[in-house]
Amino acid sequence: MAVCSRRGPGTCVNQLDRGPPFLKRIGAPRPLWGLERAARANNANAVLCLASIAAPCPFAAAILGAQCAGPTIPPLEKDRPTAALSPFSELTVQELAAVRDFLLSKPELGLVHYDEATPTDNVIFTVEMLPPTKADVLAHIDGGGPAPPRRAQAVMFLYNHTDGPQCLRAEVGPLPSPTYYKSINYTKHTPHIHIHSRPGSILEYNGVDAILSEAFKVLDPIVAEVNGGYRFNDCEDKCLTWSDSSPRGIVRSERKVRQLNGGCALYLLPCWFAMLRKVEGLYLHPLGLEFYIDTSGEAAGCCGASKPSARSDYTKWYVDKIQYANRLWNNTAEIVAWYEANNRTTPGFNPWNPETEEDYRFSTFNPRTDTAPHLPPGGRPGPRLYEPAGKRYTVNGKHISWMGWDLNMGMRSTAGMRLWDVRFNGTRVAYEISLQEAAAAYGGDSTSSPFQASTFYFDSSWGMGPSHLSLVPGSDCPDTATYFDFSHLWDGHDVQMNENSACVFEMDMGLPLRRHHQHHTRPKFAASIKTYALVIRSISTVYNYDYQWDHVFYTDGTIEVKVQAFGYLQTVRHEVDSYSYKLSPDAGGTLHDHVVHWKVDLDVAGQSNSVMRSTIVPELVDTPWHPSVKTTWGKRLVRSIAETEHNATLLINPSTPTHMAVVNEDALNARGNPRGYRIDHKTYTYPLIPDDAWIMETANFMKYHVAVTEYKDDEPTSATIFDQATPKEPVVRFEDYIDGDSVRRKDLVAWVSAGTWHVPVAEDAPNTPSTAHAVGFVLRPFNYFDEDAALHTRDITIIRKDFETGEAAVVDTGMAAPRDCVPQAGLTAHAAANSFDSPTDDYYDE
Repeated sequence: MAVCSRRGPGTCVNQLDRGPPFLKRIGAPRPLWGLERAARANNANAVLCLASIAAPCPFAAAILGAQCAGPTIPPLEKDRPTAALSPFSELTVQELAAVRDFLLSKPELGLVHYDEATPTDNVIFTVEMLPPTKADVLAHIDGGGPAPPRRAQAVMFLYNHTDGPQCLRAEVGPLPSPTYYKSINYTKHTPHIHIHSRPGSILEYNGVDAILSEAFKVLDPIVAEVNGGYRFNDCEDKCLTWSDSSPRGIVRSERKVRQLNGGCALYLLPCWFAMLRKVEGLYLHPLGLEFYIDTSGEAAGCCGASKPSARSDYTKWYVDKIQYANRLWNNTAEIVAWYEANNRTTPGFNPWNPETEEDYRFSTFNPRTDTAPHLPPGGRPGPRLYEPAGKRYTVNGKHISWMGWDLNMGMRSTAGMRLWDVRFNGTRVAYEISLQEAAAAYGGDSTSSPFQASTFYFDSSWGMGPSHLSLVPGSDCPDTATYFDFSHLWDGHDVQMNENSACVFEMDMGLPLRRHHQHHTRPKFAASIKTYALVIRSISTVYNYDYQWDHVFYTDGTIEVKVQAFGYLQTVRHEVDSYSYKLSPDAGGTLHDHVVHWKVDLDVAGQSNSVMRSTIVPELVDTPWHPSVKTTWGKRLVRSIAETEHNATLLINPSTPTHMAVVNEDALNARGNPRGYRIDHKTYTYPLIPDDAWIMETANFMKYHVAVTEYKDDEPTSATIFDQATPKEPVVRFEDYIDGDSVRRKDLVAWVSAGTWHVPVAEDAPNTPSTAHAVGFVLRPFNYFDEDAALHTRDITIIRKDFETGEAAVVDTGMAAPRDCVPQAGLTAHAAANSFDSPTDDYYDE
């Protein structure tokens, strides 16, 4: 598609000419060339500009006028002044490196440089900011006290330690020059974190890769013959890769065995690894080959299982089972014997194999040309955001101010986006709004894909923070966005700087916030208030799924928190209709849910808060005035204040609609109502798994749409990165927080869960669209103000008509600055391209 370029005035280039060789090899069309030539023939200046504009098109200035003027903010964080650190600042690159180097210098820990470690050496897995206590922070920012010392939380995998193998969670401080470390122990967290609770790591995956390489020394000839030439070892343009599922186990002592009638059976659930074609959109290319690998590293026992040992040994990892051709095998030799016995065929297993480049197109984003193109008349570009009078928000480091809102943005390596000290009109509304967990539970046929049938993801274990990679300018965020960088030390020695991994922008929502047209009586008028919002956005790509995390702030004091699921489906060979619809030549994505869990520490007019429930109930109303009926049905509110945590929970029931709000009973608005904020759900699911199922020990947060507890520094998070591997014995069990404490006039925390069901269909290919599967909740003022807070903005239009003269008068209190101007160029996709990983797949090379 033609875009304005930096080559000079009046010059456009074809976007497809800039694409990778693979895109050009498949014969990608040039549908706009004819339109471009026609435009040039009609008007030499009317160049079609249909993508991100690197420089204003030459004809735009003539039509609109001068460039937009007003306050500007450099879009890239590296081009903005460095702000002073606050208690909410995530760790800097220098602080992360200082913590790493300090711990490596401690001989008693026996740590090995990550880049030199084997899968079972002692290593530092991750480091992130350890927040100060709330009391210390408020004493500093509200009371003028000293700034709390900066500290880090480090997670180490200690396979060889005097106290036994373990995952050590340690406080390290003070920063920037640490002098101590000590174990972190929360009352309701498991004090000793078993080494089997560790998340997956690059070191472990290197070991898995070696195991699979050995297995494919036997299987490669068969797989290449049956599956269209694809191989794992010594491949050229047809290579295989793998993806792993979870949970990796069930209990902490998971890899032990027990005797059964002279035989033995495993207590564990090692991890399944599924083989995929290594192509664009690889998650739509399952091979139907899965490996069940034991990574205990313990000595082999009966049934080829394991015996407990004091230290895990990666050289003893092994393939325990193989799923191929819809059968379960004990080893590669069984597959070879079956294949040879059937004259080198696979009875009942006839995989589809792509042969031409066209066959691969279904899993890519490449333009489709075999259907009518969805092009506007004349190839006209779509609407764009622009700011005719410049930015209306300000940025200082990670602190953002806009239209009465003030907040501090952060990014946990272990869970992702978090906001601190959120204020409206100078008053704190929330101390913390932070993501805790994103879960996905799959259904599937265990006979055709045990990988899919056993999958239950807790995404915090997979690096929700570091998976926030560079955003695509102009699409992920509009042209007007301002970008932010975040640093992580996760699963590696070097500190990872993720540039442009979050953005902020103001948005015209394209609808009125409030409006009315009084036309049936005098005085006649029409009034409308525009809806503007400030959006803070980040997108995490956790393997196949992309999650767009939005925190949206409105001028009436409302906060919307939501996540949008994009990305590729996790698919398997389509064998059974009960779990999926077929959406590619031989694959389907099975049904699953997405449940997301947040911590919302509201401070409503202070910290002395209570929980108010307002339930709508039907009632029979007497109608003595009516000539034909004596009663009618109406509705009324039943209000109650929760006394303890046990009755401060909410499971949404459509038959008993209930509003749950956090209120301040001692702070009333001008109408005499307790000021509060209501928690409204956009979407929700119900756990279909029984409460006593072992997975619910970790996933019991899914049982509550809202659960309110008393604030405790000892209950900082409701999930950990360790619970994915040992979900029957998690490090933290959320329900333990609901222990009966008073929630009347206390500092409270609302734990909010929201979810959606995903039944994959053909339109989810190649990629799940944004028009479905949004999950989230809204924090809505609940008698918090005396009237609509947005009336204090200037974006109100009133049209009144004089009933005597018939003349209309327009009162427009919006911006007086001219709106006809050329948008200034922000960050473009071409300018940001260097911050993205380079493609490495073989088919990109020529």
